[in-house]
Amino acid sequence: MNITHRRMQICDKCGKKFVLESELALHQQTDCEKNIQCVSCNKSFKKLWSLHEHIKIVHGYAEKKFSCEICEKKFYTMAHVRKHMVAHTKDMPFTCETCGKSFKRSMSLKVHSLQHSGEKPFRCENCDERFQYKYQLRSHMSIHIGHKQFMCQWCGKDFNMKQYFDEHMKTHTGEKPFICEICGKSFTSRPNMKRHRRTHTGEKPYPCEVCGQRFRFSNMLKAHKEKCFRVTSPVVLQTSGPPTAATCTTWPIPTRVPEPRSTTELSLSSHSPASFPEYNCISSQTHLKT
Repeated sequence: MNITHRRMQICDKCGKKFVLESELALHQQTDCEKNIQCVSCNKSFKKLWSLHEHIKIVHGYAEKKFSCEICEKKFYTMAHVRKHMVAHTKDMPFTCETCGKSFKRSMSLKVHSLQHSGEKPFRCENCDERFQYKYQLRSHMSIHIGHKQFMCQWCGKDFNMKQYFDEHMKTHTGEKPFICEICGKSFTSRPNMKRHRRTHTGEKPYPCEVCGQRFRFSNMLKAHKEKCFRVTSPVVLQTSGPPTAATCTTWPIPTRVPEPRSTTELSLSSHSPASFPEYNCISSQTHLKT
């Protein structure tokens, strides 16, 4: 999409400029309302991560003046401290009605619930594609802009989002700040640590809607679905006349796929009808081939 001659969209609240109207709308919904203040320059933000980025970029990693009274970890703002304090309590009052998993924060439960409902509340106004999470929509929007703004100075790889860029940079620095509290193994990102932790807890958050079997990882569910949908598709074998309970039964489709046609004599012989399995109809004892 050619966007070089498009008029810039300007936010009437903060003056920030955007190429696309959808970017401006997303900005006004998520970033423009201001209620968290920077202690260094009094600039206000809606999101903690926006304030965090502002402090790093504008103030050059400003001093962390606020400490946790329990573990003495330091933060840029008291809002960060209050958010961190939840980690010290064992109280998990927010419980998922579907799987029973509990959370310390209501927002964590809300995000978790999307796994079960399949709801995708965030829609791209350019192509109508929908997403479960806001960060997925933000990342997707870059394909309409046509460039990736975060580039690694070490290897030249570029990224749509700073989150992915930061995780990538840890592969060069060797930093692994996320530690499994069960075995002590460390990881470059929190999602990787959470996936690893399931090997200890046995948690299986991905259910198959066909057979009910549950899986630890989404790729395992995907592989299972390919097999499950194929095996459970029925073939109806029946005698002449209307089907009844006595004359009709269902059989699973065989999972073996015959070889495709080939010009070689060897491949043609292996593809002959004699190589296919036979099935018997219970009522007529007739031999049937697939």
